[in-house]
Amino acid sequence: MSPLSLSNLIRQVDLFSLRLFVSAIEEKQIGLAAAREHIAASTATKRIQTLEDAVGTPLLERGRGGVHPTAMGEIVERCARAVLSEVTDMHSALLDATTTIEHSLSVWAAHSVIVDVVAPAVRLFVAERPDVELSLREADNSEVVDAVIGTSADLGVFACVGAYPGHEELAVALLYDEPLIAVVPVDHAFAEIDSVGFGQLLDSGLIATGTLAPAFADGARSLGRDLVVSHVVRTGEVAVGMVQAGLGVTVVPRNLLTQANPSSVRTLGIDEDWAVRSVYLAVRKGREAGPLARAFMREVTERARR
Repeated sequence: MSPLSLSNLIRQVDLFSLRLFVSAIEEKQIGLAAAREHIAASTATKRIQTLEDAVGTPLLERGRGGVHPTAMGEIVERCARAVLSEVTDMHSALLDATTTIEHSLSVWAAHSVIVDVVAPAVRLFVAERPDVELSLREADNSEVVDAVIGTSADLGVFACVGAYPGHEELAVALLYDEPLIAVVPVDHAFAEIDSVGFGQLLDSGLIATGTLAPAFADGARSLGRDLVVSHVVRTGEVAVGMVQAGLGVTVVPRNLLTQANPSSVRTLGIDEDWAVRSVYLAVRKGREAGPLARAFMREVTERARR
């Protein structure tokens, strides 16, 4: 008998053949084992012969009452049962994990897109799936990206001004574009015009949000100027509130004003090509979205199109 090769065992022995071999011992007939595993008797015989060839010795012998394992067959039977038991345990663990995952969904979203897009999608999604635990977390745009890459979030919704720089670990889909608008007090010198240049806003006590400040800096640089802002705040709502208080002017996404529509401010278009905000839906590359994630992605996409 040639030396037993581990490499040959790994290449030639498969799980189904091991289960068929155990069935033949339990049924005491290869034909009955074939019927139990729903294959032809000739196929079952060939598979067991292939298993014997891989081991290099007969594993079954015929005797009174049917087939029985040889001494080497008993070793293979014992090990085969252990392997099949481990596979069964793996299957159960995977089912448990899938059940857990498919009953929960973690969504991270930038503050500025929660109210008009994400929150309505969450409401409809949860109403149709009361057993699903959906966790929505507000974060800065950069935090949303990091959470999706780091798998803390199943899905992320974030925004950026200008071209999306891209990330090799993210797969993104554009949900929608919306213009940025200038917000000024009703008694401001610009209140009677329809649009304004960014350079004019730079001279009017500009209030910036943390997320838009980099875009403002790029806009100022394109005009050959340095960015000078009066105040930097966290959200567009706060920036608009400061405009209402007479503390300056600001720039926010158009949807923010359609939600609140305060009567004490005026809104103007901005005569700059870059003054557009793009909102993206993001998932991690290589991480297949499950049914729940795909369903929520459809809900958010549908909401964004309205």
